[in-house]
Amino acid sequence: MTRASEKFSRTLSKNSGAAGGSLIALASRKGGLFGALLGLGGAFLLFKAVQNGRSQPKRLPSAHGASRDVHLSSSVVVDRPASDVYEFWRDFSNLPRIMNFLEQVTPREGNISHWVARLPAGPSLEWDSEVIEDIPDRRLSWRSLEGSEINTWGSVVFEPKADGAGTEVSVTLNFNPPGNSAGNAAAHFLKGLESSVLSKNMRNLKAHMEAGAIPIGGR
Repeated sequence: MTRASEKFSRTLSKNSGAAGGSLIALASRKGGLFGALLGLGGAFLLFKAVQNGRSQPKRLPSAHGASRDVHLSSSVVVDRPASDVYEFWRDFSNLPRIMNFLEQVTPREGNISHWVARLPAGPSLEWDSEVIEDIPDRRLSWRSLEGSEINTWGSVVFEPKADGAGTEVSVTLNFNPPGNSAGNAAAHFLKGLESSVLSKNMRNLKAHMEAGAIPIGGR
């Protein structure tokens, strides 16, 4: 389906739903046979809106490089002070220890770092990232620079537990494939990125921070 047809379909679905709702509301006020007919017409339009909305295609990877955005989030409670977890994460070169889709992160001048990511049996992707928010012991945010092989941004929040039992670490990661020759590699990479991957990596973080080692099978 082309972008124009997708836009028309979304517009049709939206307008059908609005018209159907209006007819049903009017039917409830009119009553009688005329009101019943209006209600039937409104119900039909609502049905068509729902049916059309369900038929919208999802943006998934394909052999031709069509791809989807990926938005992941996960959290874990680490039995360490927020300052310790922040210090570990702020040195991005530590992240490949816990994230199995990262091969290497190399700090560069200023707030810039170079990232290399790869999933098993897949191509590697590289990008430069910059820190855009840095609140010590509380929050870090970063985003890829223009021209990267993949558009990505993320953040991590360090929230001390009220009962003093460690720190809740919440991470969000976002990936958006670019519309260029790197699209095929990005689509292949993103196909293997699911919420379970990030959740496993967060458990790796907990194991590393609390025990100093990741259990066998964690990587």
